[in-house]
Amino acid sequence: MVVLAASVCTRGGKAVLSRQFRDMPKSRIEALLAAFPKLTQSGTQHTTVEDENVRYVYQPLEELYMVLITNRQSNILQDIDTLHLFSQTVTTLCKSADEREILTNAFELLSAFDEIVELGYRENLTLSQIRTNLEMDSHEEKIQEIIARNKELEANEERKRRAKQFDMQRREMAKRGISSNSISSSSRFPAASEYTAAAQTAVAAESSYEYERNRTSSGRAPPRGKGMQLGKKSKATDMYEHVRSEIGIEESTPLVHPETEPIATPPAAASPYAFNTGVMVSIVESVSGQISRDGSTQGVEVKGDLQLRIADPALSKIRLAIDLPGNVAQFKTHPNVDKALFSSSKMIGLKDASRGFPSNNNPLGVLRWRLTSKGDDASLVPLSFTCWLSPGGAGTYQVTIEYELQSDGTILEDVAVTIPIPSEAAEVNSDSLYDHGGNYIRWRLPVISEAEGTSSGSFDFTAEGDEEGDFFPMEIVFKKTTPFASIDVLDVIGVESGESVPFTKEIKVEAENFSIV
Repeated sequence: MVVLAASVCTRGGKAVLSRQFRDMPKSRIEALLAAFPKLTQSGTQHTTVEDENVRYVYQPLEELYMVLITNRQSNILQDIDTLHLFSQTVTTLCKSADEREILTNAFELLSAFDEIVELGYRENLTLSQIRTNLEMDSHEEKIQEIIARNKELEANEERKRRAKQFDMQRREMAKRGISSNSISSSSRFPAASEYTAAAQTAVAAESSYEYERNRTSSGRAPPRGKGMQLGKKSKATDMYEHVRSEIGIEESTPLVHPETEPIATPPAAASPYAFNTGVMVSIVESVSGQISRDGSTQGVEVKGDLQLRIADPALSKIRLAIDLPGNVAQFKTHPNVDKALFSSSKMIGLKDASRGFPSNNNPLGVLRWRLTSKGDDASLVPLSFTCWLSPGGAGTYQVTIEYELQSDGTILEDVAVTIPIPSEAAEVNSDSLYDHGGNYIRWRLPVISEAEGTSSGSFDFTAEGDEEGDFFPMEIVFKKTTPFASIDVLDVIGVESGESVPFTKEIKVEAENFSIV
């Protein structure tokens, strides 16, 4: 079946809207549509007519015609089914089937026509799927919008917290007898994205730095002592800006702070990661392995990493209370982490309790683990797959892929199965979401869970192939909402205060090099 063009024309053969799916000049389409009314006969029930070169498959739309121009060798039954889908699309997108309404919605109609037919061949789509594609509703875009809104809310909360902190500093300084003008002058010193404590530490370091420069430079006169002048930048401010421009930002991040901090780097400029106002812990896992086409496991490995990010220097001296899994996992702590404390109390802290973790808002791995499956153990495989392949004759194969969720409480997101195919010729016999490329078919499953009713399903297609091996290996990607190792961070505790510290937690579990062979 090859559809040359889809057109909406008047009873006299004048084109109102036309979309060509093969290279055809405008004059050729106009000539074919002009000859179309002469071939139709009034009072007949036929919906197809032919001339020497093409076939017209048409359906009345009030005072207009919906016409498909195909080659004479096309399947008439498929042509009629495609025509009905075109007609339903027009009546759905337009309030009435008149010439003015068609022209008003011309852009939407042409986009819908392109969804139905590509390069002359019918796509396996329903009317609801076409409307979904036209709406361009993206699950990933919604997630990004939610993340952006959450970041905005976090920024507002951080702004309120810092305003409250600044107000408390004003009251504290007022109790000590410092004038409000002094407070106003010093308030211009810290950068907006830095904490006051970090800024004061930076001043001490910068003063030492300036002293060394003055001591080694003979041509520079010592500064004169003056009182504070309102409306003029303070000496500390000038020194801070000068040293900051010359020192820059550190490239490496040691696990433990040195005795003297060089300079406080603004977290927003130093970290490209997610917004973090204090302490954030990330549980990151990647699963790799192979499963056979009959559903058995050939070997699965899970590698995990517990990462710590600190944005507030005041919260650098902390310990993490960990809930370790019951399953067998090989754990390894960072060399600077107290292993005895971890073994006895399931706590992660530095060997030198007087020092703190880096507070530059960069992720720092403090604990790693590894899980492997033995034999035919499928405990690390959240999905079981079974592939059925049967020769269909004429060098084709009928392929059916079934999946089933292994655990009822598991939730998988953004699941995709990429199946290689020897040639572009393939026919999908499924209502599932999929992408068809030049040499692959990608079956997409947004969410797999018991609650969504998607704990099992199948995907069918027919494609050319010489042997079963032409369709393997199939690559699988997915995201899991819970870690395989069942590890969790129960609490974050300050070393000096012994009290709980507020923190945020994120989980990233993804498939990496996971395939069906």
